Amino acid sequence: MQQLSPLSLNINSTVDFASVLDRQLKDACVLPLERGFIKGLVKVFPLPNIRLCLIESNKEIAICANRSLGKLTFTIDLSFRPSSSSVVAQGVSLSRPAIFGFNSSLKDLDLHMNSYSRLCSIVVPVKYLSFVLRQYRCLDLREFFDRYNVFTSELVSSRLAPMLKQLFSASSSLGAPFTAQHLENEIMSTLIECFVDNQSRKLGIVIGRKERHEAAMKVLSMTSNSPRIAFEIQDLSMLLHQSRSSLFNGCKEKFGMSPVEVVRSVRLHQVRHALLDTEFCIQNNLDGVIDIANYFGFAGRSHFTRYYKQQFLETPRQTLVARRDSEKKF
Repeated sequence: MQQLSPLSLNINSTVDFASVLDRQLKDACVLPLERGFIKGLVKVFPLPNIRLCLIESNKEIAICANRSLGKLTFTIDLSFRPSSSSVVAQGVSLSRPAIFGFNSSLKDLDLHMNSYSRLCSIVVPVKYLSFVLRQYRCLDLREFFDRYNVFTSELVSSRLAPMLKQLFSASSSLGAPFTAQHLENEIMSTLIECFVDNQSRKLGIVIGRKERHEAAMKVLSMTSNSPRIAFEIQDLSMLLHQSRSSLFNGCKEKFGMSPVEVVRSVRLHQVRHALLDTEFCIQNNLDGVIDIANYFGFAGRSHFTRYYKQQFLETPRQTLVARRDSEKKF
């Protein structure tokens, strides 16, 4: 019997990251919260009814997205040192292995990952979840998923997390050969057992978001999804019905950046993606650094080059030359 193995996708930019996330979410945006370029990895087990997705990032990032209807997502931090790289999900800081993000009323994803975090999500269609809950005679868990958003117990730490870590390890050995259906059954049964376990359990609810933090997320979303619009602080303030000081404080508290810095960071990472993507340049008739910088709204070449080098520790020309050199070795 063939050994099950995940599909692997390498991430080389925030645009790559958002594109992969959009397979399960909608309008995903990724904002790096430290300097340097993004490197990441996504691994996916496409099982008969559910999906297992593992995401890793070399940088501290914020992720915002709209959730897809008809699915619940059960996420757990599989970082090698979770105590030193806690995740903040929907405004709640998680310092221990916990399942989060499953609340059925959540309309968006608001996630903060530290560098080298590893998050695994079990994506379950609502109809299939209802079928499984009937099988296990646990229909009352539907009300639980409506009420809470964070859950941990002894079984989460002792069974679910180790099982998922082994599944995604480079030298994974699952013992007897698993069929996709067998693996799915094991995961779902373990997940349900975790939620019905009362030993050392702890619960968390969805925390209400402040209006200025909501506006900060919209700054990120608007900038990411409208790459050619040169947003100024007064434009954002007017569009989001926020004072300049409120918008500034919201972005500082949410991302550790001013609104201008959020916009600039998004644009610089979009530029880097374009510099590395031959197909994008051909499709948009872009030839060289100046064309690409102008496309994303950078008018002053000297300022652009300085910002780019501060962000990525190399000039945009060096990025482009590296790509062209790699193309010669095709």
